[in-house]
Amino acid sequence: MVANDLWEEPNEPVTRFDGTPRLDSFFNKDGLLLRTYSWTVKKAVGIIVLLHGLNAHVRLQFLKQNVEVVSNDEVILKDIDNYYVYKDSWIEKLNDNGFSVYGIDLQGHGKSDGWNNLRTNINFFDDLIYDVMQYIEKINEDISLEYKNESNMNELNMNESNMNVSNIDSSNTDSSYNNINNDDNEKPPIYLMGLSLGGNIALRTLEILGKTSDYEKYNIKGCISLAGMISIEELQSNCSYKYRYFIVPFSKLISSCFPSFRLPQNFKFQKFPYVNDLINYDTYRHDKWITIKFGRQILRSIKNLNNDMKYIPKDIPILFIHSVDDSACYYNGVINFYDALESENKEVHTLYDMDHILTMEPGNEEVLKKVINWINNLGNLKKNKKIVL
Repeated sequence: MVANDLWEEPNEPVTRFDGTPRLDSFFNKDGLLLRTYSWTVKKAVGIIVLLHGLNAHVRLQFLKQNVEVVSNDEVILKDIDNYYVYKDSWIEKLNDNGFSVYGIDLQGHGKSDGWNNLRTNINFFDDLIYDVMQYIEKINEDISLEYKNESNMNELNMNESNMNVSNIDSSNTDSSYNNINNDDNEKPPIYLMGLSLGGNIALRTLEILGKTSDYEKYNIKGCISLAGMISIEELQSNCSYKYRYFIVPFSKLISSCFPSFRLPQNFKFQKFPYVNDLINYDTYRHDKWITIKFGRQILRSIKNLNNDMKYIPKDIPILFIHSVDDSACYYNGVINFYDALESENKEVHTLYDMDHILTMEPGNEEVLKKVINWINNLGNLKKNKKIVL
């Protein structure tokens, strides 16, 4: 088995429109191979870690799609082999504003392995959180190594400019990251940003880290929940009779006896129907819905998220962005969570003209502007650099 560490895959040898991210992967605690992506910039003012939604993946929800939107109901596919487009995407805009962007395909999603070799399947919900924590550790390790290498190179160049190479005293070239105190080598702050399921995961990550005494080592300085899966009461109320009165009440029994049974997917976005086409055209998305085991874990995760909010570190700022018309994750549930949350810096930004997939719908550019301006106003960016779109 490959060592449990990040390793670089060869780039695909074709013309690509996705910004040609660095493709990496690592094995999680259960031996599942998880795929990761990074779009980095030099001297980043901050690090954005993207967490995607249910039955999706990073590139689908945070890059543009290679289609022509004909109307609110229809799109025309341009190139399925280059479906993900970096230009004018959220990731490009974040890069333009000085942020390096990292993303992970959650287990069972995108190009990552799934539990028991099944797509959109997990064992326990918190396994997703431990994957994210492991990924953040890897990001911090990569950044520290990068700074150490740069510092070694800079010191070597400085010594070469003052003396012959043969006279360099190697004992004076100890430049490990921990010994660097200048501003240029401070690690940039990390911000978690999750859409739908990813919003739940981002908040749950803060809860689990908050239960430890060393959460500060992860360098998380902010959290953004986009249409976060904090409550699904509205979705449950719109589901079929069979779902509400049979599948949900007996989910524990069914998931124990038939864990790979897949829930029926009858949900379609109505406010912007073309979003359904954007999702369905994608080839890395599983064409069937989640397993009942995954569904039951989601129900438990929402309960756990609300019960454990007291563990969220009070000094980590949190931004909730949610639409009153969200058809999947209940807006009032988010407000209730926000009101009960004890935080030194929290904000709800309410949308009135969007639905659930905030990164794909009309108006998504304004949502991104809000995110960037909110981070800028926190004042904790590296060198306190502020760029407003």
